[in-house]
Amino acid sequence: MKRSFADILQDLDSSLARKLARKLPSWSAAAAEIPSSLSLEQCSSEATAAYKAGLAGLLQNRSRPWLREREGPGRQAGRDSAQRVVLQQQLPSPAGYTILDLTGGLGVDSWAFAQVAERVVYYERDAALAAAAARNFERLGAANIELRCETVSPRSELPEADLIYADPARRNAAGRKVFLLEDCTPDILTLLPLLLRKAPAVLLKLSPMADLAMLADRLGPALREIHVVELDGEVKEILCLLVRNDEPAEPKIIIALLTSGATIEFCFSEEREARARFAAELRPGELLLEPCPALLKAGAFRLPCERWGLLKLAPSTHLYTGHIPEPLRPSSPFPTSASEVTGPETGLFKPWKVREVMPFGAASFKELRQRYPRAELTARNLPVGSEELRKRLGIAPGGDVHIFACSLADGSAVLLVTESGR
Repeated sequence: MKRSFADILQDLDSSLARKLARKLPSWSAAAAEIPSSLSLEQCSSEATAAYKAGLAGLLQNRSRPWLREREGPGRQAGRDSAQRVVLQQQLPSPAGYTILDLTGGLGVDSWAFAQVAERVVYYERDAALAAAAARNFERLGAANIELRCETVSPRSELPEADLIYADPARRNAAGRKVFLLEDCTPDILTLLPLLLRKAPAVLLKLSPMADLAMLADRLGPALREIHVVELDGEVKEILCLLVRNDEPAEPKIIIALLTSGATIEFCFSEEREARARFAAELRPGELLLEPCPALLKAGAFRLPCERWGLLKLAPSTHLYTGHIPEPLRPSSPFPTSASEVTGPETGLFKPWKVREVMPFGAASFKELRQRYPRAELTARNLPVGSEELRKRLGIAPGGDVHIFACSLADGSAVLLVTESGR
């Protein structure tokens, strides 16, 4: 039966409401106004906004080492089933603490910052979006946010602040995605000298696709930390923290898994100097450890061998094997040892139990097709990708088996038939 235009619109509204409830539960409960599906798509989630607000809260006291508080940024937000921002009770706002949000958008980040700062100044060039944000701030009781409908440029008169935050738009005037920092709006590289004159710290939200080494090179000696933020098994944000008037130092890479609250940190030099160790073979019954997306994005490839004693399958095969100690205890602080870091509940590695190890080739393809008509499949460090290999095997997605096709340290290629190791 042909559907009416009114029915189609109702379905679209229902879909938007469901997405709002998942991404911004507090805003959904307050019946927030969403001007467009694009504004909801591009804004931070409540959990990632809470993580940034947590960073801002920790920066209030420069005498404490950043990110070493036992209830660090985003830990509560990641564990709270509603993903609500509750940092106001954890991090009291000192008088006069000011944060500028140069790319306000829907206003989610400004709202989160308002819970750890006395004053937040929200900038947004789109008048309709700024007006909707103002109404939403009122609904949410965020009375300490000032709105300024303008585009920030090197000629802008910015107030003095304690922290400046920016999430530059990564699309050009034609709507195409851009990746270079200078092609984003606003151009952060041009603005950076002004921002560091106006505030002692600048926090940038950049594309999850950004190359971390390139960011370190382009942002220069002011860069202190790069945060790779993962939520529900997906890298959501790359955050860069820059500071002024500090001695040059190698930036830290912080991997933050908001779902579990786990976090680790390292430096580029630590990964470069780490010694990889390789498994001589992989046998049925052993565990295959698949790194989480944030660990891969951060480029921590040799580090798991050095830090946690794991064995890598091959230099360019980022899969591991080894013993998983006791999982992270719910009452534990941030991970500080192998027993806390590599446990399955931290989410840093997904464990798979190896059922079979088969040679990579046509005979195995035929056998797998007959025995496992449905299975998940991943290709690593092979000339063929996952989807192309799936077509060759003729296996449909689904089922309780996961097949990994990969190269081993001796150069051979294998098919690893696995099941969940949890």
